[in-house]
Amino acid sequence: MDPLLVYLVFVALVWCKRALWLSAIRRSDPPIRPVAAGPGSPRVSVIIPARNEERNIGRCLDSILVQDYPDYEVIVVDDRSGDRTPEILEDYRGRSGGRLRIVRVEQLPPGWTGKNHAMWVGSRAAASDWLLFTDADTRHDRLCLASAVTTALKGDIDFLTLAPETESVTFWEKTVQPLAVSSIALWFDPRKVNDPKSGVVIANGQFILVRRSVYEAVGGSQAVKDRVVEDVELARLVRGSGHAIKFLDGTLLYATRMYSSLAEIKTGWTRIFTHLFEKNVAALAHKIFLFLFFSIGPFAALAAAAARTAGSGVGSPELTLSAAVCALIVVIRAAGNLRVRTNPVYALLHPVGSAVMVWILGICVWRVLADRPSPWRGDQLR
Repeated sequence: MDPLLVYLVFVALVWCKRALWLSAIRRSDPPIRPVAAGPGSPRVSVIIPARNEERNIGRCLDSILVQDYPDYEVIVVDDRSGDRTPEILEDYRGRSGGRLRIVRVEQLPPGWTGKNHAMWVGSRAAASDWLLFTDADTRHDRLCLASAVTTALKGDIDFLTLAPETESVTFWEKTVQPLAVSSIALWFDPRKVNDPKSGVVIANGQFILVRRSVYEAVGGSQAVKDRVVEDVELARLVRGSGHAIKFLDGTLLYATRMYSSLAEIKTGWTRIFTHLFEKNVAALAHKIFLFLFFSIGPFAALAAAAARTAGSGVGSPELTLSAAVCALIVVIRAAGNLRVRTNPVYALLHPVGSAVMVWILGICVWRVLADRPSPWRGDQLR
C-alpha cells in the first residue's frame, strides 16, 4: 500500500481520537455556570499583580470592583510600574469606596521573579481566609467570584484554578491563540490533572482561588519565588501536601486577552513553553514533531497532490484522501475554537497557526541550547 495513504489514514484516525476526546471533555468538564453566593460565604482577598498594565488594569478593575459577592477586598500590587498604572490605580482607589487597596513594590529582591514577589506581597497584605490571585489582563463576570467560591466550597476544593475564555481580536490572535490554548489542554488532559493519582499537574495563574491556610502551609509564593511557571509549581506543592486541586472550565466566568500582536504571542508563549517543559529539549522537540506530523504534513500532502494533478483533469487517491483529512482537521479545530469561544472560521488557517507554533517551539529549543533568558515585562527570566 502507498506509504502516503497509510500516513494519511493514520493521521485521520488520530484526529478522530482527538474529536472523541474533545466530546468526552465536554461531558466530563462542562463550564461552571454563574451562580449567586450562598449564605455565610467567606471573605476573599482578590490580589492582582500589575506591572506596566495601563492598557489592561482599568478593564480588569471595572469587572472586579462590581462583583456580586458579600465580603471581599481588592489588593493591587503595583510592581515597579513605569507607565500610567499608578495614576490609574489612584483614580480607581478614590472611587472604590475603600474596597481597593494599593501596595507599591519599588525594588525586586534578589532571587525572586517579579510576579511571584508581587503575589507574596499581596498575600501578606490580605486579611481573608481565601485568596484569589488573578491577572490584570482578565475581565470577570459579575458572578465570577461567587461562582468560584461556591464551586470550591461544594467540592471541598483547596486550590481551584480556572481556564478562561480567550479573547482574540487581531488576525494573529485568532489564528494562533486557540491553537496554543487547545494544545495545552491536549498535552495536559484536564481529567488527568483532576485525578490526584495521575501525577499530571497544571494550573493557570490567571485565576487561582486558594485557601489561605493551604497557601501558607506550603510556603506560598515564597516557596516558588524563582520559578517562571509559578502557577504549576505552586499547584504541585499543594497537591504534594495532600490537598485537593481542581482545574475547571471557567469560560463563562471570566475572559482574558493575553497578547495583542504576533510579537507578543511569540514572546509570551516562548516563555511559557520553555519553562512549562522545564527546558527539556527532547520534550520541546517532541511537540515540534507533533505539529509537523499531524497538523502541517496533511496540508503539505494536499498541496503536493494538487500540484501533481493540476492540468490533467484527473484526480488521484492521494488528492482525495489528503483533502478529506484536511477537511476533517478543520472541522475538529472549528469545534475546538467554539469551545474556547473563538471564531470557528479561523480553523481554516490551522496550518498557518501550526507553522507559528513550530516557530515558537523552535525558539524555545534555541533559547535552551544557547542558555538565553526569557524576556518578560522588563525582566530576564531563567
